[in-house]
Amino acid sequence: MGLISGKVAALALTGTLAVGTVGFTFTGGETVDKVKAQLEELKNKVVQYEVAESSLLSKIGLIKDNATASLTDANNKIVSAKTEINNLKASKSFLEKQIQNLKAEITGLEADLNIAKETIAEKEKNMATLESELSRVSGELDELQVQYDTLLAEHEALVAENETNRSEAERANAEIEEANAKVAELEGKFQTVKDATEGHAPLTTEELETIGTDVSPDVHDAKLVVQNLQLTYIQDGQSDAFKAAHPDLDIQEGDRVWRVTNNNAFAVYVEYVKGSETGELVANPSQTFYLTESGGTMIIKWQDENGVWKQTVKAGA
Repeated sequence: MGLISGKVAALALTGTLAVGTVGFTFTGGETVDKVKAQLEELKNKVVQYEVAESSLLSKIGLIKDNATASLTDANNKIVSAKTEINNLKASKSFLEKQIQNLKAEITGLEADLNIAKETIAEKEKNMATLESELSRVSGELDELQVQYDTLLAEHEALVAENETNRSEAERANAEIEEANAKVAELEGKFQTVKDATEGHAPLTTEELETIGTDVSPDVHDAKLVVQNLQLTYIQDGQSDAFKAAHPDLDIQEGDRVWRVTNNNAFAVYVEYVKGSETGELVANPSQTFYLTESGGTMIIKWQDENGVWKQTVKAGA
């Protein structure tokens, strides 16, 4: 295209034209000035759209980073609180069973007229001590439960905030698409605008579709799965080497040694039955040993994360 377009030339030809010795006069200057002003205005609008796109993309990035950090922190706190709660629940179950056993023993001892009063007093003292410990553990458990409920509420609030941020990001994408549509209307109309915006093309539809609104990590359900426990009969439990390696067990002649392997990150309350011998213990993470007076088939039982009793069986000499 030349200096002026075909339409401008036509307008010039329809303007004032003086023929003769004076020549002719061009009167389209005002029209050209208006077109130049419009081109400058359109160029400024394109530059403004580019600035708006950069601002919206930066805002989307900040929203995603903040949501990711908040959800990760909330998940870590929830898992830590749930682990501690499971530990305290295991201790609570163990203490409750101990109290139940002591109460049963007291009932049996009171029924026996030949029982010594000192024995009853000692059992009651032990029961009082265990009840005091149970009260302490129950108090800690209640306190942790309140903290856990608070963390869970904060977690749910973060999920709601994330949904709000998702909507804001989608709205920002819509604004970018609208800006791109307006820029597209201006493209190809004026060569000057094209030169001024060279190398600053708006985002394409494919590029917009790559801007995700999801954040990570996924929402944690705050429920820790209880992995199955493993039971082992220690064949060399009476050997000098084993006794030396485990002096805390105080192994006596004839004692059978058993080992519970707990691959969970928290303690688990366990009940065991072997013939007429019964008992309970807290299986801490890793390995926990206990003793029985005779051999035979051993059964240990524990509860999973849903409160369902599980068990495993192992034969011992």
